Amino acid sequence: MARPLLHPIQRMIPWLRRMGPLRSLALALIGSNLLFFGCVEWGQIHGLATKPDQPVPAHEIDREIRVRLLGRTPRNNVQITIMSPFSVTNAATGAVLLPDQPPAEDVYVRPSGESGIQIGPKIIPAVDIFITPTRDASVVVNGQTYRGRLRVQRAASGLVMINHVDMESYLRGVLRGELPRNFQPESFKAQCVAARTYALYQKQFNAADRFFDVYDDEGSQMYMGVRGEDGVADRAVRDTTGEVCEYYDGHQSRLFCTYYSSTCGGLSQPVHNCKPNDPDVPPLSGNVECNDCKDAKFYRWPTVTITRAELTKKLTARYPNLRRLGTITDLTPRSKTSDGRIIKIEVAGSGGRDTLLGEDFRLAIGGRVLKSTNFDIEKTRDGFAFKNGRGFGHGMGLCQYGMDAKAKRGMNYREILQTYYPTALIKKLY
Repeated sequence: MARPLLHPIQRMIPWLRRMGPLRSLALALIGSNLLFFGCVEWGQIHGLATKPDQPVPAHEIDREIRVRLLGRTPRNNVQITIMSPFSVTNAATGAVLLPDQPPAEDVYVRPSGESGIQIGPKIIPAVDIFITPTRDASVVVNGQTYRGRLRVQRAASGLVMINHVDMESYLRGVLRGELPRNFQPESFKAQCVAARTYALYQKQFNAADRFFDVYDDEGSQMYMGVRGEDGVADRAVRDTTGEVCEYYDGHQSRLFCTYYSSTCGGLSQPVHNCKPNDPDVPPLSGNVECNDCKDAKFYRWPTVTITRAELTKKLTARYPNLRRLGTITDLTPRSKTSDGRIIKIEVAGSGGRDTLLGEDFRLAIGGRVLKSTNFDIEKTRDGFAFKNGRGFGHGMGLCQYGMDAKAKRGMNYREILQTYYPTALIKKLY
């Protein structure tokens, strides 16, 4: 039989007995050092000294999110109010351009000359500035109040407004823009984690030369600023602070883009059907059955009719290269999901034919006109009828109405997220 392994102190006992009067002091010093270093080493070996599931220290996480306001078109005249004293700095250099300014009410921001920005009567010789108030929730843009600070940039055709705001404050303004007030608290928590992950993913993977992370509309997430804040949203943000969805890629856990839509119509679809350039990760592999959104308003939607002329106008506005086809006279689905969503659709006219992704086609016609890509097409006398429509949105990832039905049945937000994003890990970043 093998001899049992002895603790280091046990092995030293014979030696200590020979030390005489000094042995007690030696034993105390050696024991305390072994206890300290031994515990550290044992903890590291057994995974107790460092816990990868613990939140990363807050100073290591950049929590600021940059939200582009007022759509995608630069504005030439924007009304703002700053409800507390503020300063104006050069965004490129950090130089203070206007220190210690008093509150400003209903002033207009405009381009000035070739390289200036005018705020009320004051002309600032810079093309990229920060307006930083001394008190939070003091920035008002076109009647909408925001937390954080405001960045104003000169563009070729006007000004771009970007709200720089802490992530958790941003989410307080997002949740009520995304969910009805009567949704369950666990639904708000699930939505909060998904929305936080989406925003951080965009922040991490957007082009380096882009000065904002997300839009304030359905192109990203509906951001209402302070107007969207209420007790339900605030509790969801507080109860999930710093939590995100990740997946394990075989080496480490990574963020993924937590897409979500209103009503999946019964089955989610894989990300590559709509976003072929996105990473094809397990949580977005689709084919999650959802029988819980059947009571949603647009689980089924009525027939939509569009004339050939109107359809051609909408398609060519979004895709000018399709003008070569002339008036669109035929629409033919070229591939579908198992439940009927159109993945690719062929459009044809007298000048030829071309193929679009089904989701791109839908958004060109209008995401609220064709509420999903799950429909049948019939030709009419002067256009097309889109019949038997089912679901609302792209159908990737989380289904909001299905989520709420699951919450009513007692599922918690983590279970909901891991249902719609299979294999997802819920981790706390800060």
